[in-house]
Amino acid sequence: MSGPFQSTSWFKVAELRPRLRAHTRLRRHRYRGGTWYVADDGAAGRSHRFSWGAYMLVGRLDGIRTVDAIWRELSETLGEEAPSQDEVIATLSELHAHDLLASDRPPDTDELFDRYAKRRRQTWMQNLKSPLSIRIPLVDPDAFLTRTMPLLRPLFGWAGVLLWLLIVVPAALIASAKWEALTGNLLDRVLAADNLLLLSLVYPVVKIVHELGHGYAAKANGREVREMGVMFLLFYPIPYVDASAASALRSKWRRAFIGAAGVIAELVLAALAVYAWVLLEPGLLRAIAFDVILVAGVSTVVINGNPLLRFDGYYILSDLLEIPNLGSRANRYWADLIDRHVFRSHDVKPFAATAGEKRWFLVYAPAAFVARMVLLFGIAMIVATKFFVVGVALALWSLWTGIILPVGKMVSHVFASPQLRRNRRRAVQWTVGAAVAAAVLLFAVPMPHHTNAQGVVWLPDEAHVRAGSDGVITRLDAVEGRTVRSGDPIARAERPALAAEVAALEGRVRELEAKGQAELTADRVRLELSRLELDGARRRLAIGRERMRELDVASNAAGTFVLAGAPAGDLPGRYLKKGELIGYVTPDLADRARVAVGQDDIALVRDRLRGVEFKIAHRVGATYASRILRAVPGARQDLPSAALASANGGPFAVDPSDPQGRRALTRVFQFDIALPEALRRTPFGTRVFVRFRHDPEPIGWQIARRVRQLLLAQFDA
Repeated sequence: MSGPFQSTSWFKVAELRPRLRAHTRLRRHRYRGGTWYVADDGAAGRSHRFSWGAYMLVGRLDGIRTVDAIWRELSETLGEEAPSQDEVIATLSELHAHDLLASDRPPDTDELFDRYAKRRRQTWMQNLKSPLSIRIPLVDPDAFLTRTMPLLRPLFGWAGVLLWLLIVVPAALIASAKWEALTGNLLDRVLAADNLLLLSLVYPVVKIVHELGHGYAAKANGREVREMGVMFLLFYPIPYVDASAASALRSKWRRAFIGAAGVIAELVLAALAVYAWVLLEPGLLRAIAFDVILVAGVSTVVINGNPLLRFDGYYILSDLLEIPNLGSRANRYWADLIDRHVFRSHDVKPFAATAGEKRWFLVYAPAAFVARMVLLFGIAMIVATKFFVVGVALALWSLWTGIILPVGKMVSHVFASPQLRRNRRRAVQWTVGAAVAAAVLLFAVPMPHHTNAQGVVWLPDEAHVRAGSDGVITRLDAVEGRTVRSGDPIARAERPALAAEVAALEGRVRELEAKGQAELTADRVRLELSRLELDGARRRLAIGRERMRELDVASNAAGTFVLAGAPAGDLPGRYLKKGELIGYVTPDLADRARVAVGQDDIALVRDRLRGVEFKIAHRVGATYASRILRAVPGARQDLPSAALASANGGPFAVDPSDPQGRRALTRVFQFDIALPEALRRTPFGTRVFVRFRHDPEPIGWQIARRVRQLLLAQFDA
């Protein structure tokens, strides 16, 4: 025992004769090999967990014996294992705070009202601290669920499992086959004004089904559901059902099923919506089906099913791991580690947890914090792209509740907590020192700085065989796979309109030449006008003949001829525009890679470059030094290769309407870097991973630059 066996406050409870209220039942549970006892509050639909020592006390509260008599009996029976008087007082206080005790004394109505007001304040404070969800209880749905349960009870068995699989699995396969059509231009489609109105009507309906799934699953397992209300999710009202009474069930699988019932019900809705979306023509009904898929499918998996957020996935994980209150206990465990090992508060009571639970706490608390911040700020950024004020308000709220309030609470604990009264100086020194060290590390200590990019092993520009002018291919002179020399003909084309234009210009030139001969004896003014007209016709004829020569495509390099796309037999008769790619004349050796750099990083690459190194896709274990051979002038939308598109594993999102998959949504800058001799035989088109090294810079300034770039890109601010 960590404290004294007797308490100076014992006189306040010693003569009380408390008993458990009639609606309270004690149940024995097993958590991770240990025995715990759960007080099931049937009236409120809540449950409370107690250790074995507390159970030995609670089980003896019969309303006849005094607390002092019960404690003395425990002391004689259990010896050193008996609870101390302070522990008895703490257990009685917890039972009293949750209205689980009745006493031989009349109730203190003022105290009851104070407790009620305190609980309301705690509820509102919790709402203010959670920007994702604010709960307002409204009704008791238990009677409605009880009356309608016989209609749905056949679904809570193996027949229901089989029916669910028959509905959901085929829909999942259809959705995967139609994934591009479902997700193409998703953000603009979702945030369009007409769809937002439709979404606002679909969302509550889907969530009613979700919450009723929890409620009916709880009723199917014999539990009561005493609270239903409205939850403001991102300021939007949706229904919720409190099925926390399921925590009193002994089977963790039943508890987990009740937690998952909402997701299970939503997936059925999403599956039915997939079938409707495939069968319906574009219109209102198909738009409704799409929104149901979005809400019941995507949001369910990303938010409700995420165990790092305080939604269904969290409670399912807690039940399956047999660690109640996983999130709050993980946070308290980290605080205990700091108090015990950093602030040296060794006189505090040991943290009650098994070794396995502590390992989970170490991982879960930081992971949940990161996931919560990423979700909150991610949603804020998405909303701010369309509704700037709302998005900024949500981001500030997330910053306040997720970072500023916890830091303020920690500072208050360090400077004011009675727990640290003996070693407050050490706690303050460590806290201030850690803050100063973090600031120095972030903003004063230079750290390695680099920019990552991707590229492909690149053919020289002269190796690209392109149409020199608009025309129809009449003949392919080069054979694919054969070696050609520089200047060898590749293909011939014709353009009848151009040929007719050249013939007309030739006739016009002959006509003007003859006219000039006839006017040699005329006055000088007419002669000069004829000469100017003849010069203009000759220039136009020269341009036309040059265009005729451009119709014949020749090789600009020596190497092996390879067609770019269409088979050789399909080229004759095909119309090509000027500059359109016909094929390649690949040299025997590669000497460069072309790298695409985003516009956010171009200033660093141009102005603060210290070195270049890269890895090749089929030799990722080796790193090669390089240098920039050439910077392609200006920015462009087209990527050097479709391999650099995000759909193919590259870093750039591309326009889904581009059939070639190379038109990036943002501007990119291109650089050619040298390949060493050892890589000269690397196949053209092989992916390379490039690192541009820059001058060292503190990581805080690096983060600040990225945040500023993000704000500039999203809001031009």
